[in-house]
Amino acid sequence: MLSRKLIPVLGILLFTVFAVLAVPSARAETDAQNLRGKLLTIDLRAKTLQVRQGNGATKTLTFSKKTQFVRNGKKSKVKSLVLRDTLQVKFKANSNAVQVTATGPASKRVAGQLNDANKGSGTVIIKGKTLQANAQTQIVRNGAIVSLSRLTRQDKVVAHVKPTAAEGNGGAEAFDLIAHGPEEDEVHGTISAIAGNQVSIAPSNGTPVVTVNVTSETMIEVDDHNAALGDLAVGMQVEADYDPTTMNAFDIEADSDGDDDDAHVIGTVSAVDAAAGTITIAPTNGGSVTLTVKSSTEIEVNDKHASLEDVQVGMPVKAEYDSMTLIATEIEAGSDDDNDDDDGDHELKGTVAAVNVAAQTVTITPNSGGSDVTLNVTAGTEIEINDEDATLAEITVGAEIKAEYDPATLNAHELEIGDDDHDDDDD
Repeated sequence: MLSRKLIPVLGILLFTVFAVLAVPSARAETDAQNLRGKLLTIDLRAKTLQVRQGNGATKTLTFSKKTQFVRNGKKSKVKSLVLRDTLQVKFKANSNAVQVTATGPASKRVAGQLNDANKGSGTVIIKGKTLQANAQTQIVRNGAIVSLSRLTRQDKVVAHVKPTAAEGNGGAEAFDLIAHGPEEDEVHGTISAIAGNQVSIAPSNGTPVVTVNVTSETMIEVDDHNAALGDLAVGMQVEADYDPTTMNAFDIEADSDGDDDDAHVIGTVSAVDAAAGTITIAPTNGGSVTLTVKSSTEIEVNDKHASLEDVQVGMPVKAEYDSMTLIATEIEAGSDDDNDDDDGDHELKGTVAAVNVAAQTVTITPNSGGSDVTLNVTAGTEIEINDEDATLAEITVGAEIKAEYDPATLNAHELEIGDDDHDDDDD
C-alpha cells in the first residue's frame, strides 16, 4: 500500500504530465488566427479569397478541399459564398483558411459557360439562363474586380440571385458574377482596316497597329448595343480584349460616331496624393498627366484589386480616363508577372471511359480525339459531381468530365463531372 506521504507527490507528478501533454494542443490553438470582414473577391482557379477588414486593410487567403465552409448556418462550399458576405475566418500562419463562416442574403446559384454579356443593357446569359446585372452587382474575373465589359465568352461564371427571383424579360437580378477565364491583352484606338474576319486597330498611344481575329465567340457592341462584324467601320473608336497568343478577340466595343471621350496613358507613377484623390503619371512620351480618382475608379496593383494607397511612386502604370474631366475610370499599376502562376497543369475535356477504384484511376476519352488518357486519383485530387463533393467510386462511365492534371505524373488535381449548372441551391 502506498504511503500517505507519497500520494501528494504522485498527484503533483500526474498534474505535471498532463500539463506537458496539453502544451502542443494549446500551441496548436494559438497558431490559428482569426479575422472578420467583407468578402471582396474570389478566384476559383487560384483558390484565393480576398477579405476587407473593418480597418480597411485587405487580406488574401488560400482555400483547399480541407477548408470548411459554413454559410447562414449550413455546411456549404466556396461557390455558395456571395461577394460582400460577412466572413469570420480561422486561418493558419501561412494564410491557409481552415474554416470560413459566412452570413449574407439567401441566394441560389447559377453556374456555367458565359453565352453573352451586354454592357449597355446589363443582360447576362449563363448557359442559356438570362440574368440582369445592375449597379449593385459585384463582378470579379480571375480574382480582380472588373466591369461587365471585361467578361468574355471564354469565361465560366458563378452567379448568385435571390431564391425567389422571378425571371422576367430582363432576367433575375444578380447579386454577383464570379468569373474565371483566359488571360487577355487589350487595345484602345481607331479601326484602321477591316479585311475578312480581321480588324486592325491603330492604338491611341502610337504603338504599332494591332490586328485581331473576329470569331464566332467574339462579343461585339456598337454604341452599347449588340452588333456584328459588318457593323464595324474604319474610323470608329474601339476597345478590344484579345488572346495575345491566338490574337482572337474576346470582345470589341465601338463608337459609331468616332467621338471617344476616353483617353489612355501608359507610363510611370510620379506622384500619389491619397488625401486629394489624385495620381500623376509621367508618360513614356509627352508631359505628365494628373488624374482624379473616384470611388468608381477600378484600381489594380500587380493584377490584384487595390486602392489608391496601394499605388507607389515609380510603378509602371496604365490608366484610362475621361479626356474632358480627367477622371480616371481604370488604373492598372505594377507588374502582373508575379501573378503568372503557371503551374504547368494541363486541362482535358471528354467522356469517362473507365473507372478503377482499386487502382485509383480514371480513363478519359478526349473530346478533341486521340488516345484515351488515364489519370491517377490521389488524396489531393478534388472531385466534384454536379458541383458537389464526390468520390472516385461515384463517377460513372459515359459522364462528361473536365480534368486538370500534371502532364509529367498524370496525377489529377481536379475532376469536374456532369453539369455544374445547379441553380436550385438555396443558401
